[in-house]
Amino acid sequence: MVLVAIFQPTMYSIVAAIALVSWPPVARLVRSEFLSLRQRDFVQAALLAGQSSGKIIFRQILPNAVSPIVVMGSLMVASSILLESALSFLGLGDPNMMSWGYMVGAARSALHEAWWIAVFPGLAIMATVLALNFVGEGLNDGLNARLDGRTK
Repeated sequence: MVLVAIFQPTMYSIVAAIALVSWPPVARLVRSEFLSLRQRDFVQAALLAGQSSGKIIFRQILPNAVSPIVVMGSLMVASSILLESALSFLGLGDPNMMSWGYMVGAARSALHEAWWIAVFPGLAIMATVLALNFVGEGLNDGLNARLDGRTK
């Protein structure tokens, strides 16, 4: 919120601010996945076979780490939508772009006369975030089932 308030609230500054505050959890997840996979037997076997570090990273570790990264990505998109909606609701969004958060914020003054002006954009935010969370859960279940050898 501080970054958007300091800079001119444009679409690019909002995207940059959301990206700036959203990357540490993803980096932490990727790092922990790589550190845990580095100790696995298939990586040690690749080292003994004489594969270079780059080949081990791209052929052994990365394909096994992609499942939690994809799931985290879908959940981060949902949280980014919520963050942008909150910024627009507070009036820190791009004034030249219409967003659901801005619609809900602008409708505060007319809640008693026209409640639907705020309810339907709020429901759209909720449905979109819920759908993205369901996609993340489905990807998690599907990718973990494939990795565990289970089939559906």
